[in-house]
Amino acid sequence: MKSSGTFTRIISIPHLMIILLALFIAVGGTSCKSKKKIAAEKAAIELASKIEKAKAALRDLLRDDNPKTWQQKRSELDKIIAMQLRDPEVEDLINQVEAKLEKERQEMLRKQEEEARKKAELEALKQKQAMLDNINSHFYAVATATSIDDANLKIQRALSLYASKEVPVLVVVSKYGNNQKDYDRPTTIESYLNYLKDVKKYNKQIEDIKYDDFGKIIEIELIQK
Repeated sequence: MKSSGTFTRIISIPHLMIILLALFIAVGGTSCKSKKKIAAEKAAIELASKIEKAKAALRDLLRDDNPKTWQQKRSELDKIIAMQLRDPEVEDLINQVEAKLEKERQEMLRKQEEEARKKAELEALKQKQAMLDNINSHFYAVATATSIDDANLKIQRALSLYASKEVPVLVVVSKYGNNQKDYDRPTTIESYLNYLKDVKKYNKQIEDIKYDDFGKIIEIELIQK
C-alpha cells in the first residue's frame, strides 16, 4: 500500500508542473497584451494632444492681429505640416493658413514693388535736379565771372553740355490756362551766355529741357524766378 501512494505522488508532480507552466504562460500573455493596450492608449492620448495643439496653433496663425513675422508664421506652419497628423479639421485649418499666408506674401511683394518704384522715382528726381543744378551753375558762373577772359572760358565749358552753339533758348515770360506759355524772342545758347557775360546777372531757373540720344541738350526753357 505504501508503494502505491508513493507512485501516485511521483505521477502527480509533472502534472502540477504543466499546470503551473500553463498558468505562467496565461498570466504572461495577459500581461503582454495589457502592455500593448496601455502603449496604444498612451499613443492615442499623445496623438490627440498633438492634434489639439496643432489646431490651437493654426487658429492662432489665422488671427489678423498675430504679431509674428511672415517668415515665423511660415516656419510654424511647415512644422505642423511635417507632423502629418491626418486629421480633417487640421488639414482644413492648414489650407486656410496656406491661403492667408499666400495673400500676405502677395501684399508684401506689392509693397516691396511700390517702395522700389518710389525709391527709383526719388533717385531719378535727385539725378534730374543734380543735372539742372549743374546747368544752372554754368549760367551763374558766366554771369559772375571776374573778367572777360574768365567769362569766355566758362562759356566754353557751358557749351560742352549742348549739342551745338545754335541750341534754342526759350525764355518764358508768362504762363496761363492749361500750361500755356508766352515766350520772349528766341535766342541761341551761345548768344544767351554772351548776354549773361554782359549783364552780369542770372535770375532765371530751368522750366524745361530736352536731350538728344547722346545726353546733349537740344532745347532749354528758362523762366523768371
